[in-house]
Amino acid sequence: MSKRFKIIVEYDGTNYAGWQRQKSSRTIQQAIEDALQPLGSGERVNVVGAGRTDAGVHALGQVAHFDLNTNLSVEKVRIVINSGTPPDINVKSCEEVDKKFHARFSAKKRTYIYKITKNYSPFERIYSWKPHFEFDFNKLKICSDMILGRRNFERFCKSTCVVKNKECNVIESFWKDEGDFFIYTISANRFLQTMVRMLVGTMIEVARGRYTIEDFKNLLENKDNRVQVISAPARGLFLKEVVY
Repeated sequence: MSKRFKIIVEYDGTNYAGWQRQKSSRTIQQAIEDALQPLGSGERVNVVGAGRTDAGVHALGQVAHFDLNTNLSVEKVRIVINSGTPPDINVKSCEEVDKKFHARFSAKKRTYIYKITKNYSPFERIYSWKPHFEFDFNKLKICSDMILGRRNFERFCKSTCVVKNKECNVIESFWKDEGDFFIYTISANRFLQTMVRMLVGTMIEVARGRYTIEDFKNLLENKDNRVQVISAPARGLFLKEVVY
């Protein structure tokens, strides 16, 4: 009888076309499934992730599950995956869970962080964004407070997003000045495709003076089609944690 396993994964998304398996592109899901294939009796093991991170987006605590008919210990399964994946992917933990557990649908809260660096560093260039203009940090904090609560985020998702329900309940939304970085933290029950990057990019437009705080408010309330939502680069975004 097959068992259900839950893994927590960290990865550098720089060289991947995102989480979700694609026919002609390298993805995180594909890499993990390839590593598990020797344990799947020749059949592909389907790995389900909590969040479908986009190309170039990183993870500190992505959660995934898969079913496997094996007598190997959870630690051996973790070692098999880590031995078969590139060094930019690491399974931090592996445990057996109830068959009712679902990495995506059982999740209660997901947390993302976005890193903006104050000073360019070649060592941070793929893990943060360095805007080449000045901006008002206090305006970022004002905008982040406005995001809190349950609302329709249809203006802050990719135009190709096919999800009918675009309502998300944002539990946390705040900016912190942390030395060399400005770090944005956002937690919600769910997120739409590119939602966090669009929120960050548009908040930055307010902070640099191109948009007003009223413009941002109207976008959140889906009132103004004249103001364009701007997406921040993928490299500064991390899926930090998933809570069940």
